[in-house]
Amino acid sequence: MGKIIQIEVPDEINEEKLKIAISQAISGEKMTVEEVRRLLGITSEELTEELEEVNVAELREKEKKRLIG
Repeated sequence: MGKIIQIEVPDEINEEKLKIAISQAISGEKMTVEEVRRLLGITSEELTEELEEVNVAELREKEKKRLIG
């Protein structure tokens, strides 16, 4: 059983598409920023902050080290 996390998103974001994007992101599957934007229907003009690609495996390892000490 996994953890249940609740988040609040704007009404214009499709809940199912967001679930897919989050599932792909936490699975370790690489997604480009453009793929995430397309999946969620977000245009560059709608962003207040630019997104960047992150290596999930490296981020997990970094966070494990940070949390363990």
